[in-house]
Amino acid sequence: MKRKVPYGIANYARLVQKPITIDELASGFNIASFLTLHPTFENMLGFTQTEVDELLDEIYRDYGIDPVTRREVNDVIRNQYNGYHFVNTEGEALYNSTILMFFLRDFCEFGAIPEYLTDLNLRTDLSWVRRITGANPGNTEEFVNRLTTRNRIAYDRTLLTTKFNMSQFFEKSFYPISFFHLGMLTRQDHFQLRLPNLNMRKIFTEYFNELHHIDVSTKYAELMQGFVNRPDLLRLFSGYWELYVSQLPEAIFQQVNEDFYRTTFYELCSRYLSKWFTWNVERSYPQGRTDLEFVGKYHEQFAGLRWVIEFKYYSDTKFRKLKTDIEAFQLQAEDTEQIAGYAEGLRKEYPEAQISQFVIYCIGNQGFRVFRADEA
Repeated sequence: MKRKVPYGIANYARLVQKPITIDELASGFNIASFLTLHPTFENMLGFTQTEVDELLDEIYRDYGIDPVTRREVNDVIRNQYNGYHFVNTEGEALYNSTILMFFLRDFCEFGAIPEYLTDLNLRTDLSWVRRITGANPGNTEEFVNRLTTRNRIAYDRTLLTTKFNMSQFFEKSFYPISFFHLGMLTRQDHFQLRLPNLNMRKIFTEYFNELHHIDVSTKYAELMQGFVNRPDLLRLFSGYWELYVSQLPEAIFQQVNEDFYRTTFYELCSRYLSKWFTWNVERSYPQGRTDLEFVGKYHEQFAGLRWVIEFKYYSDTKFRKLKTDIEAFQLQAEDTEQIAGYAEGLRKEYPEAQISQFVIYCIGNQGFRVFRADEA
């Protein structure tokens, strides 16, 4: 397999070119082409699905790993490392080759899904995020909040493709482009950039927590230990709401939606439960994409367990129009039907799985309801 250049490194190299000399001005050196955004060369910066499939074929054969585990491994790496589009958003997404190889190193050694799926050596320190987004702390918060709560940010296509000097790299209008070149954002369409995968969503949620001084490291042990002893989604989400959501600044609730609650809930759980579980976000089925799935690792005690979770969000204003209170709010029939369609697709892929269906309603900052949809 041909060696690929990590995307962030390739683009950073473009930004730190040496000064052009007089001799070079008179030569063809200064008439260069930027290949990163050329359709012909888009795949040079990451692994295609075909290349990943070939790589895994070799690993499973050479290391004698049980092929039954292949589907679950495919799900993990697709969620965590795939999703990059540099030119054509309708074309094939690419895998981050650097972080994928980090995963495969441990996978080859132990024949199991690693507990930690993020190479912390590649995580850009928050101080660098602050440096790029300027001296005004509000710029950093605005940028990180936007991506954490909405997972999209507008960009100027002209700025993406034209030449620029290093001073532009630190201008507010250029922030989305700067993080695109660092390999942290990808194209959603011609107008918006987004976080490409679960790995980057986790990293930006960590930035969010750090910026807002949200404690994710203490007082959660009893909650998580209790879940391992007896998995109970209602108890787990109640603890998340009580211990995590209660710390959020009031202004954040003007920006949140179901994606924010889903992502922060996932990030918190992954800190404590990744020994036993992996998670799928927006996994595709014939009837749509799931919001969140808990997946018991095939080599741990919850093997075969799969929870499909649909998140729904009501703003305070929208909920008041329903003329009910949170305790009286009931599971909606259309939501039961929606998640049942996802579970049907999952069951066809994993007929042996122990599938449970849940709908979680988040209502502003007032409260929530968790329903077991397949027992309603």
